[in-house]
Amino acid sequence: MQTELPAALLATKRGQQANRILRNCVHCGFCTATCPTYQLLGDELDGPRGRIYLIKQMLEGETVSQRTQLHLDRCLTCRACESTCPSGVEYGRLVDIGREFIEEKIDRPLTDKIKRLLLRKIIPHPFRLRVLLRLAGLGKPLLPAKLQQKIPSLPASQPWPTQQQSRKILILDTCAQSVIHPQIDAATARVLERFQIQLIRASQSGCCGAVNQHLAASDDARLQMRANIDAWWPYLNEGVEAIVATASGCGVHMKEYHHYFEDDPEYLEKARLISAKVLDISELIEQLPLQR
Repeated sequence: MQTELPAALLATKRGQQANRILRNCVHCGFCTATCPTYQLLGDELDGPRGRIYLIKQMLEGETVSQRTQLHLDRCLTCRACESTCPSGVEYGRLVDIGREFIEEKIDRPLTDKIKRLLLRKIIPHPFRLRVLLRLAGLGKPLLPAKLQQKIPSLPASQPWPTQQQSRKILILDTCAQSVIHPQIDAATARVLERFQIQLIRASQSGCCGAVNQHLAASDDARLQMRANIDAWWPYLNEGVEAIVATASGCGVHMKEYHHYFEDDPEYLEKARLISAKVLDISELIEQLPLQR
């Protein structure tokens, strides 16, 4: 794809990254086959190819509107499109750049700002989310049936193995999944115990940072990423083999921590090692010997 980004933007690292990614795209459309929002809405601008073109226009200086913002907001950042792209377009990186850029250009309605702020201040914090869901549960009988269906019931806590093992792996368990589906991590710990692997939780770790990053709050996202690196670093020095994520979106984000610290010499090398140690649970299971 040909690009004509302004010289001032090309002089920045953000502009250089965006230009490189845009030029890799051949606009073939294979990505639309795996994009959930395109499959659901059938709108070219709600698929990766359309969004890439919107971002290109925006970075080249063309007028953007809240409609452009809406199409970028609808992207789930699941990055399924990257799995079918023959050109290796780093769509996830590009849409992050596009979202940050458009936030600087277009002001949001007050209600939209409040909604996004609440999402950033509640979803990444398990304690706050748990309290809110319990309060919602108390008032659930008073709500319309349609709203009742949207309030999840909090499951009971699941047993977590306590036996010490020589092999140890960290798990990210301080996100929304730990509140809504805690049985997933507990089941993972019990499965790994059968392979003499102890799954441990770092008490000082928190949200991976993806929620803030995808809502264009990159500074807050980096604060969360730094906190996780600080929390996990002592465990890596003690010989922990890997960091596993059972929420795929979190795992993808953690694998790219190093991208967010390219201008931070204090954290860059640590972030690179953290990224290299992250495994999705499916990747870890593939490495385990079959038990008969």
